[in-house]
Amino acid sequence: MNFLKEHFKKILFFLTIFILIIMIGLSSIGRLEGTDLGFFGNVISGFQKLAYKTGNTLTNSFYSVQEIVKMREENIMLTENVYKLREQVRILENIINKSDALETEYEMKKSLSYDYVVGQVIAIDDSNWFSRFTIDKGENDGLQQNDIVIQAVKTDDSIVQIGLLGIVTQTSSDWSKVITLLDESCKVSFKNIENDESGIVQGSIDGSVTGYFFNSKVDAETGDNLVTSGIGEIYIPDIYIGDVKDVVKTTDASTLRIIVEPAVDFTKINRVYVLTK
Repeated sequence: MNFLKEHFKKILFFLTIFILIIMIGLSSIGRLEGTDLGFFGNVISGFQKLAYKTGNTLTNSFYSVQEIVKMREENIMLTENVYKLREQVRILENIINKSDALETEYEMKKSLSYDYVVGQVIAIDDSNWFSRFTIDKGENDGLQQNDIVIQAVKTDDSIVQIGLLGIVTQTSSDWSKVITLLDESCKVSFKNIENDESGIVQGSIDGSVTGYFFNSKVDAETGDNLVTSGIGEIYIPDIYIGDVKDVVKTTDASTLRIIVEPAVDFTKINRVYVLTK
């Protein structure tokens, strides 16, 4: 009795399966011999239809699951390909954007008659005007205080010139600090190549570059090119500073003031050249 109670469900299950197998067999025999099984035949026929539909449903569901898995795998592959293509486009755009700058640098290097070290900007001071920055080259690379920092620039006439950035003010073994023309502590003696007149340019706290001619009666015009004059012990002559942007009339009759448009775009500084002594 205990055995029947413990295994009643299993016995009932197998008994049901056994009866169904017998009914299926009788149904097949009945069809072969032309006999009619009546009620049992109808039951078996209904069961066969149900089993057939269930089998089809399960089969279709299986194939549907396979299709979904396949579509997901294809979607993952397509997504990965899109990311790869985007990365390739980004790399190509970066190369294209740098190609002009590299070409300009190449042209400038051909005209350089001084030893130089190429540095990468690794930090910019908190100033809003890019007046101070740090590069990844220092004393181990031969740099020292007051070395001139330049960058290749291309004029509107597509002429490549050596553009003045600033000077090195502090060095360590593997880094150096630079102040640019935009800094108010940077003063440079210039020469106007249009009339050979000289003066001083200086940065300011608002990021502008202004200057004045020693000769107040000089005839300066907007667009005049300014280069370093070589006066003093720091800047060598004929480095392109920028152009006269505006001539300012002042009450001081002894000088003629100007506003200067620097040759270098200080918002796009990343690689610089340091002239070593």
